[in-house]
Amino acid sequence: MRNIEAAVIIVNWNGKKYLKDCFDSLERQTDKNFKVIFVDNGSEDDSVVFVRDKYLETKFPSLDIIELEKNTGFCFGYNAGIKKALEDESIKYVIILNNDTKLDEKYIEELTNCAERHPDAGSIQPKIFNFYEQNKIDCAGIYITRDGTAHNRGYGKNEEKYSEEKEIFGANGTASLFTRDALEKTALPGHNYFDNDHFAFYEDVDLAWRMKNAGFRSYYCPKAVVYHVHSGTAGKASLMKAYYLHRNYFFTIFKNYPCRKLAKTLFWRFISYTRLVLNVFRGKKREAEFVSGNSKGRVAIVILKAWVSVIWNFPKILARRRFIKKKLHEIQI
Repeated sequence: MRNIEAAVIIVNWNGKKYLKDCFDSLERQTDKNFKVIFVDNGSEDDSVVFVRDKYLETKFPSLDIIELEKNTGFCFGYNAGIKKALEDESIKYVIILNNDTKLDEKYIEELTNCAERHPDAGSIQPKIFNFYEQNKIDCAGIYITRDGTAHNRGYGKNEEKYSEEKEIFGANGTASLFTRDALEKTALPGHNYFDNDHFAFYEDVDLAWRMKNAGFRSYYCPKAVVYHVHSGTAGKASLMKAYYLHRNYFFTIFKNYPCRKLAKTLFWRFISYTRLVLNVFRGKKREAEFVSGNSKGRVAIVILKAWVSVIWNFPKILARRRFIKKKLHEIQI
């Protein structure tokens, strides 16, 4: 038998209702050359019992289960799984997989083949469809607008325009492959591959910036197909999600942007915030979905709390920025 070269890491928090689709689709993979690491974030819905009883002994005898005592967030959970995976020196690829996904049977085969075709890759992005509207793209990678905001490439669009394998800015954290080399060379202190300070959201964007700045490339692989329940765990418009999105945006740009680009980006971000506030109070549809049943006042308070957290954590952000700059310099020489 070949050495196992890929580790699939699933982080779960009270997601038992999604796990059958996810694990059953893993079982049907044409490429069996992978191991599974299941990280549970203190779930209270018997997720661990379900996985252990249904899959550990019968279908995935090499399955590793890491049980955390509380919800530590996606970042800490993924980091625990990545650290465990990389203890095995034969692991070349780490696949980050959300629990609310269902995979095409050639998903792993196509991802790893794409990585082999692109030895300069740090990450490979699959074609992710909306679980409920399977002709609509959920994500075909990350792209960045001039105000520094990260978006899912192709979100809500038909798939026809997203059938070409090509280089993209970065890989979304839903179901992407990352190479061992890129993870190890861009890690923050303490095996911090995804920055634990993010907790959740924008952690994949932050990693994409570090990999890009370190000289790694990211590729979109349309033959690797995934179906995703968008925001299945956090909720589509929860206040928690709004908090982390706004806070972690600033964490990301302050850590990764060069000074000249940072000033220009913050200018456009100010313009974007002004438009957002005006459109919320005008009742525009897109911004109304963002508020989604929460009072405008509560949403405003959440955003203000996010900004306060950025100010409070600014010394740590600057320390991270200095560490990243030093590490990038070491990689380049």
